[in-house]
Amino acid sequence: MRAAVLSEFGVPRYTDHESPVPAEGLEVIDVAAATLNAVDIAIASGAHYLSPKNLPTVSGIEGAGTAADGRRVYFSLPVSPYGSMAEQALVPTGLLIELPDGLDFAAAATLGNAGLAALMPLTHGGRLVAGENVVILGGTGVVGRLAVQAARLLGAGSVTVVGRDEAALESTRELGATATVAIGDRSVDELRDAIRQASSGADVIIDYTWGTVALAALQAGNRLVRLVQIGDRAGAEMTVPAQLMRSLGASVQGFMPIHYGPGAVQQSYRTLTEWAAAGEIAVQYETVPLAEVADAWERAPRTRHKLVLVP
Repeated sequence: MRAAVLSEFGVPRYTDHESPVPAEGLEVIDVAAATLNAVDIAIASGAHYLSPKNLPTVSGIEGAGTAADGRRVYFSLPVSPYGSMAEQALVPTGLLIELPDGLDFAAAATLGNAGLAALMPLTHGGRLVAGENVVILGGTGVVGRLAVQAARLLGAGSVTVVGRDEAALESTRELGATATVAIGDRSVDELRDAIRQASSGADVIIDYTWGTVALAALQAGNRLVRLVQIGDRAGAEMTVPAQLMRSLGASVQGFMPIHYGPGAVQQSYRTLTEWAAAGEIAVQYETVPLAEVADAWERAPRTRHKLVLVP
């Protein structure tokens, strides 16, 4: 079969690779769409804790396609060396999630890693209650834009998006953002005041940035504010005053979908796909031929929509 094969750490090449064979508990999926995620790039670099120990291997942690019995499915964590960026992948049966009618494969793939990082921090990490105010830090990318829509559908009282690109910030309003805050060259205190004014005080903070941006958002929090930590684009370290935590009763929680178990992941994914199939959320992606994987690899860090590789 043809696949995006990683023969050395860096960028995979479009070339031939042996095809997978089904086994007990493992199914071969005919891949229709495979997303290109930041974690795929990190894994391929060799510096990630999930980087392969043995090469060659096929890149890709998730995708969507068709099982041997005709089921349309989303899958994640294919069995090495058969990643998702190929004509076929080998996947544990328990990790397959059937897709609703009317949802195309590219959208289904996009709603996996990105969708779960948007919805589950709100529902499982932040325990959002309808009417509460949500602040999304770094909310102009693929995941953040899905989080804006998820917060709206979950009944957030306000949805404030914080970021650096003012045009991208403005575009989140059509997705459900009620206010935006541009980081600019504001000090922590100035950013705190801007977030507090825009949001009427944060109850749940979805944090894709960390660093001083997260500190400012915490300072703009209401009593019992919950910050869910997902990414660290603005810095890997942050100092939080103990008095701030105590005075607000604030909590900071690290997030990964796996912490909540496969049942929660599958139910959250089904919620996302049902919303998408009903036209309640916009899933923004661009399909790219798998043969152009090297070009997609280079473009991915600069795009604000998901690149989806199609065999």
